[in-house]
Amino acid sequence: MDTKEILGYAAGSIGSAVLAVIILPLLSWYFPADDIGRIVLMQTAAGLTVSILCLGLDQAYVREYYAAADKDILFKTLFLPPLLSAAAIAALLLSRPSLPSEILFSLDDAAAGIGLVLFELSFLPIRFLLLVLRMEGRALAFSSAQLVPKLALLLLLPLTVGLLHFPANTAVLTAVYALANLAAAAFLLFQNRCRLKAVRRAPFSRPVLHRGLRYGIPIALSSIAYWGLASADRLFLKKYAGLEQLGVYSMGISFGGAALLFQSIFSTVWTPYIFRAIEENAPPARLSATAESAAALLASALCLTGIFSPLASLLLPENYAAVRFIVVSCMLPPLFCTLAEISGIGLNVVRKTRPIAFATLGALAANLLLLGLAVPSGGARGAAAACAASFWLFFAFKTESSCRLWQPLKRLPLYLHTLFCLTSSAAYTCFGTPANYPLFAGVWVVYLAGCILRHRKDLHKLFHYLKKQGFPL
Repeated sequence: MDTKEILGYAAGSIGSAVLAVIILPLLSWYFPADDIGRIVLMQTAAGLTVSILCLGLDQAYVREYYAAADKDILFKTLFLPPLLSAAAIAALLLSRPSLPSEILFSLDDAAAGIGLVLFELSFLPIRFLLLVLRMEGRALAFSSAQLVPKLALLLLLPLTVGLLHFPANTAVLTAVYALANLAAAAFLLFQNRCRLKAVRRAPFSRPVLHRGLRYGIPIALSSIAYWGLASADRLFLKKYAGLEQLGVYSMGISFGGAALLFQSIFSTVWTPYIFRAIEENAPPARLSATAESAAALLASALCLTGIFSPLASLLLPENYAAVRFIVVSCMLPPLFCTLAEISGIGLNVVRKTRPIAFATLGALAANLLLLGLAVPSGGARGAAAACAASFWLFFAFKTESSCRLWQPLKRLPLYLHTLFCLTSSAAYTCFGTPANYPLFAGVWVVYLAGCILRHRKDLHKLFHYLKKQGFPL
C-alpha cells in the first residue's frame, strides 16, 4: 500500500475529526447538556446493536475476503442474516414507537423513538457496505462515505434549530442524527450499486455461513463484552452522576477524537494488510519495532494533548470547564486499543479469538469495579480515569496472549510508555487544577523531548520519505 492510498483512506477520518470539532460547539451552544447526554446513550446503544446483529460476520468477511473464491457469495451469505434480523426488529419496535425512547431516554416520545430506531439500525448496512469499499481498495469512496454523516449534521443542525426554529429538544436532535446516518447509507448504496446487482444474483452458501459463524461468534461475544467495557462509563454516569455529567464526559471524549482518528486510520490499513500478507506467505517483519514506535507515538500524542488541554476551555461554555482535565484520559482507550491491534494481531492471524473474549471480560470486570468506586464521588473525572485503567488491562491481556500463541514481542518498552501515559493522565484527570497545570505540562514536555530523541532516526527517515513523496517539508 503506497502513501497515496494510505492518505486516501485517512482523508475520511481526518475530515470527520475536523468536522466533529466544528459540530461540537454547535451542539454545546444549541442544546442542553442533558440532550447531549442522551445522544451519547443513543450512540452507545448503537454499538451494542451492531455487535449483536452482526454476529461477528462483518469480521469474518474481512478475514475470508482474500481467500474467497466468489466474493459476491461471501458478501450475500454473511450480510443477509443480519439484515433480515434488523428488518424484523425495526418492524417490532416501530409498532410502538415511543417504547425505545422510554427504555433509553426515559421519555414518552414517539418521534424520538422513531429517530432512535432509524439511527440504530442504519449502522448495519453502513458497516457492511463500508467494508466492501475498503476491501475493494476504493479509498476515495471509502473516505467520502465517512464524511457524509458529519457534513449532513453540519448542515442540519443550524438549519433545523437556527433557521427553521425547530425546538432544541431530544426529538429534533435524534431526527437530525438519524437523517445524517440515512444519508450515509444512501450514499453507500449508490457507491456499491454494481456490486449489489451481482450480489443479488449470487447464491446463498450454508458452508460459508457456518464457517463465518464459527469465526465470528467468539468475536461477537468479545464485541459485546468490549461494548460493555467501552460503555459502562456512560451507564454509570447516567445512574450515579446524572445526564449533565454525562454530557460533560461526552465532550471530553469528543475532544479526544484525535485518538479515535488515529485508531480508525490504523485499523483501516493495518488489519487487512496483515491478513493479505499472511495469505501471500509474506508475514510482516520487525513487528516489535513497529509496536515500540507506535507506543512512543501514543505517548507523544498524549503529551501534546495534555500540554494544549487548556485550549478546550476557550471553545466551550463555562459548565464544561472539567473537559480540559478529562480529555487526556478520554483519549487513552482508543490509543490502547490501537496498540493492542499491533501487539495482539497474532490472535486473529492464528484464528484464536477466544483469548480476545477473555481479555475483554477481564478488563470489563476491572472496569465495573473501578467505575463503582470512582464515579459516585468523582463524576466525569472518575469515569475517565477508571476507563483508561481498564483499557490498559485489555491491552496487556491481549498482548500477552498473542505473544504466547504467535510471535513474541519486546514488551518492556510497550509497558513503560503505556504506564507513563496511564499514570500521568489519571493524576491530571483526578487532581489537576489550573494552579498545578504547569507541573504536569513540564513532565509532558520532558517526556515528549525524550521520545523525539529516542526515535530521531525514525523521524529523519519519515521526513526523508515524505519529502520524496512530494510533501512540502
